Amino acid sequence: MNRNPRMFKFQPNPRARNRFQDEADLRSLRSFKTDFSNYLASDTNFLNVAEIMTSYAYGESNNANEKEIQCDLLTENGGIEIDPTRLSYRERIRWHLQQFCYKTSSHGIPMLGQAPNSLYRAVWVFLLLICAIQFINQAVAVIQKYQKMDKITDIQLKFDTAPFPAITLCNLNPYKDSLIRSHDSISKILGVFKSVMKKAGDSSTEVVETEYDMDGITIHARRKKRGAGEKGTFEPANSACECDEEDGSNECEERSTEKPSTDNNMCICAFDRQTNDAWPCHRREQWSNTTCQTCDDHYLCSKKAKKGTKRSEIKKEPCICESKGLFCIKHEHSAMVLNLWEYFGDTEEFAEISKEEREALGFGNMTDEVAIVTKAKENIIFAMSALSEEQRDFELVADPTFGNCFIFNHDREIFKSSVRAGPQYGLRVMLFVNASDYLPTSEAVGIRLTIHDKEDFPFPDTFGYSAPTGYISSFGMRMKKMSRLPAPYGDCVEDGATSNYIYKGYAYSTEGCYRTCFQELIIDRCGCSDPRFPSIGGVQPCQVFNKNHRECLEKHTHQIGEIHGSFKCRCQQPCNQTIYTTSYSEAIWPSQALNISLGHCEKEAEECNEEYKENAAMLEVFYEALNFEVLSESEAYGIVKMMADFGGHLGLWSGVSVMTCCEFVCLAIELFFMAITHHVNQQRIRRRENAANDF
Repeated sequence: MNRNPRMFKFQPNPRARNRFQDEADLRSLRSFKTDFSNYLASDTNFLNVAEIMTSYAYGESNNANEKEIQCDLLTENGGIEIDPTRLSYRERIRWHLQQFCYKTSSHGIPMLGQAPNSLYRAVWVFLLLICAIQFINQAVAVIQKYQKMDKITDIQLKFDTAPFPAITLCNLNPYKDSLIRSHDSISKILGVFKSVMKKAGDSSTEVVETEYDMDGITIHARRKKRGAGEKGTFEPANSACECDEEDGSNECEERSTEKPSTDNNMCICAFDRQTNDAWPCHRREQWSNTTCQTCDDHYLCSKKAKKGTKRSEIKKEPCICESKGLFCIKHEHSAMVLNLWEYFGDTEEFAEISKEEREALGFGNMTDEVAIVTKAKENIIFAMSALSEEQRDFELVADPTFGNCFIFNHDREIFKSSVRAGPQYGLRVMLFVNASDYLPTSEAVGIRLTIHDKEDFPFPDTFGYSAPTGYISSFGMRMKKMSRLPAPYGDCVEDGATSNYIYKGYAYSTEGCYRTCFQELIIDRCGCSDPRFPSIGGVQPCQVFNKNHRECLEKHTHQIGEIHGSFKCRCQQPCNQTIYTTSYSEAIWPSQALNISLGHCEKEAEECNEEYKENAAMLEVFYEALNFEVLSESEAYGIVKMMADFGGHLGLWSGVSVMTCCEFVCLAIELFFMAITHHVNQQRIRRRENAANDF
């Protein structure tokens, strides 16, 4: 018995609580005009159903999206559970977004899905926008703070056994005078140096008119002016001279630096060692030994005492007078007369030098004696750079300025340390400098000492300390370790050295970097290397007598020192560095009470003491205290702190955590998968339709 089917109209149960019963869901449900009466349990004709089911070999899924007729499951309480797979593509995306609004743990977003009306939803949208703007503002501030890459310097004072540093010892005289003169280049330089020094001395000495009253006769003489408080004395001295007898004068013009060829051109002059002045000069036969009654502090004498002189003041002094007896000098008759050519050291024969070579040495018209000595030292460095290492006989480390230098505690595999502070627990060494064999360009007598780390090149000309002979020099040191951060927090050099560092085998240092930079400039501009620094790539050093090389080197040396120069060197600090600060004190050494023979002196104790005062220096190097500073840099605001601030602001303004972020990631993945699946299904449908049309 068939019953007339009646149209089913959905009426929501007021007692049922379903989250889909909002206005949008109701509008969607009302759009379905399907007659569900045939599918109600009370009206089902099971015989008809069985007949329909047996007519098919296999069952069909009611949830296929391609079917024209769809169905929904009706719950017993009147609610509806929608299967999202049977919805259209846009409806499925909308359904997923609604589900996410209900399930997300983020604050505020669920209120949008549960809003009862548009006004309520608009208020929550406004609040969410305000919180999002505040979060973005705070996030930008956090990122800017992180991008500053600020760092903190931590200072620690550690009390521990400190490693003993390397000590480099150099003689202030770089080369032995007795050995270095055998080379022609050095001989030429020293010859020009002496002539320039003499010329500078003559030009810097003021000539004044001087009056001498001898035996009642006033003599007007031109002599060099003395400094304030100077009391020079005169003595007879042999000298080569030129005498002009045609003008009737008995005086001769001295040639003190020349050796007389015969006795005919030799004369005796009144010589003053303090001013190197020789005047007046007369032929030797015009001088005679005699006795004088009075002599002053300058050893100028008179044969007869002045009128009014007391008898007690008249003393017979041995003297030598010229033929007229107007000029007399105190002189012991048995004493040897000084030879001026030997006194000025011009008996040595220097190698001949051309005009071009003289110009290349760069003395020019120098009159400042200090500048002349400095230039001569530079020329010797250039000349020595052209010699082989076998000729130089260098040991351990060679410095262009100080020659052979010796390093104590240079072995990096052997660890030496100080167990206590004080001079008795450091390095004590006596050094003999042999001052009698110094070069004429050496201005001081003593030792050059440099305290440095084993890994570093010593650079005694820059970081050294000078210790004089005749003193005990005490160097108290303190160690300071520094650890810097590399980029992006700092700007330091890692891994010890750069690829083009010229001091191979040593750790990188700022001073070595500047010298490397300067050497690269000289090689690029001049085609030769500066001999004061190690060369690069086997480039030959600039020649001492090559005028073009010397002028190019001097030009660029001045340019790199200018503030507004075009060439600038960029040298960073090393990331790890050990610095030693030094305090200095000295005392006279050896004392008169030290009546022992030190070293290899085989003379009497007093004679040994005098020799050590002139040729030896005692050094002490020790730690003032066994504590040392450690300065280490660390990041002030790292990635961990930045993420913590991000999390704090996210929680404050939107209640978002890491798990909430994972929810958004899962939502994005689901939507992406839905889009891919939709497009794949669309492609399949198109292929089926095309295949059916072709069939």
